[in-house]
Amino acid sequence: MVKIQLTLTSESAKSFTLKVGTVLTENDPLYKGLELFKANVESRTNGDLKVELYSGSQLGADEDVLEQAKVGAGVGVITDPGRMSNYIKEFGILGGPYIATDYEDALRLMETSVYQDLVGEFEEYGFKILSFNYFQGSRNLYTKNPVTKPSDLNGQRIRSSGSEIVTKSLEAMGANTTVIPWSESYQALQQKVIEGVEVHNSAAVGSSIYEVTDYVAETGHFQLLTGLVISNSWFQKLPDEYQQILMEESYNAGKSASETVAANDAEYLQQTIDSGLTLTQVDKAAFIAAAEKAYDEVGYRALKDKIDQELGR
Repeated sequence: MVKIQLTLTSESAKSFTLKVGTVLTENDPLYKGLELFKANVESRTNGDLKVELYSGSQLGADEDVLEQAKVGAGVGVITDPGRMSNYIKEFGILGGPYIATDYEDALRLMETSVYQDLVGEFEEYGFKILSFNYFQGSRNLYTKNPVTKPSDLNGQRIRSSGSEIVTKSLEAMGANTTVIPWSESYQALQQKVIEGVEVHNSAAVGSSIYEVTDYVAETGHFQLLTGLVISNSWFQKLPDEYQQILMEESYNAGKSASETVAANDAEYLQQTIDSGLTLTQVDKAAFIAAAEKAYDEVGYRALKDKIDQELGR
């Protein structure tokens, strides 16, 4: 008797695979959060919904993964508001200067109608935002010259990611901006192409940026929120229960990873100081006042006022 072995397709077996990419390394706290996401999703779906993780841009650049997701591929990526603002400009406000004071304050943004409405709009562009609570830290200024107030930035060339809200914010704070890929920032500082960067403390340590700068100003001008974005059409093919699990576990993973980042932030800052940097005394109120102009220049004033009103500021 000949035995025939049947191989079930993904659809007939009701199994699914989500590939998640990130630029982060496997040692990053946010990647550890993704590992928790993978474990919990697979456990709660009895392995029928598998999650594959790809660190260090192995799955491709954020833009490439987003374009794959847009056309229905089972892929996702941890990305930032600036990149998502390429699809819906208003979403970039989540990366605005002093839109939040810390991680807990940033979480309150998720409760506003501004956030909820914008998240819903992304489905029309082919995306599903599972959660946007992956916190990478507060952004500070690492510079060759001391910075204590906005006027100290006059004439200083500070690296910008190229995001409109980042560029306009730095310029409102007094800096001249130069758009350079983060991977080239160390060399640019070494060669004096720029005089400083704005970056969160863990990345300053991870990139050894303290080796080519002399001062750190704890301005905390941005709270770096990122989110897990996947394909909406792929998401809609999942059973309702799996959809709920993905959203819940994305939020849980983001919360776990972010709490680790927040708890270790002071330690990362201290490492840069122990390595020889001088921590300057910053007039944060002056930076907050100066940066406010960026909301007008980018066209976010009405949105910013609405957020402030909803949060009782």
